[in-house]
Amino acid sequence: MALARPADPRASARRDGAAALVVTAAAVALVGVVAGAGAVPALVAGVLGLAVVGAVVRSTTHRRAEPYGPADRVTVARSVLVAVAAALLPLGLAPVLGEAAARPSAAWCWALFAVALPAWLLDGLDGWVARRTGTATSAGARFDQEVDAVLILVLAVAVAARLGLPGAWWVLVIGALRYLFLLGLRLRPGWRRPLPYSSYRRTTAGIQGGTLLGALVPLIPLPLATAAVAVALALLVVSFGRDTVWLERRARGLS
Repeated sequence: MALARPADPRASARRDGAAALVVTAAAVALVGVVAGAGAVPALVAGVLGLAVVGAVVRSTTHRRAEPYGPADRVTVARSVLVAVAAALLPLGLAPVLGEAAARPSAAWCWALFAVALPAWLLDGLDGWVARRTGTATSAGARFDQEVDAVLILVLAVAVAARLGLPGAWWVLVIGALRYLFLLGLRLRPGWRRPLPYSSYRRTTAGIQGGTLLGALVPLIPLPLATAAVAVALALLVVSFGRDTVWLERRARGLS
């Protein structure tokens, strides 16, 4: 009796990617209709949402060294939620950008919170699946980190708008630090080495999403939200500072 051939990981990645694109496009279109968005905000929303999922699909389908596995499927599903959250940004920010000292509506904050919360809560699920199935890969871990980084960037933009732009521009640093660090790796090749495990780094990373989500809730007073986000940013700056110092010392051959 012939044994069934195992599924082709690349075929699975393409199939999941196509499904993610379709679901994202449908969700973004529905959100635009329900929100009654104008043509320009709706177009920008569609571009942002599909750009996030498009980057995810490209990452998974072009992977060569390590196979696409069940944990990656969970991350792709999370990326759809992140893409919808990204698509919501222009729908809520359009009125804010047109008026001085304006803030997004409470309904928009709740909508973004409702989409981003499950994306944040499901963050540990892909890692758990990878461990349970014995399919953990470094590519999958990086994939998960990049989806997390996009979610934090989206939340940082939303919270900055709720706290009041341009005064709350500093909140954007929370979302930008990851990408500034990656830029540093390109400019300083000596930093390109694995970082040692750090419980402080792991805890601080988890704090960012929870704090930004809490600050987005309309029931939280603005002064309290501002203070909480400021503390989260300070912790994050220390975390990146510690890692940067460690990498620089190793790059210079110092102990």
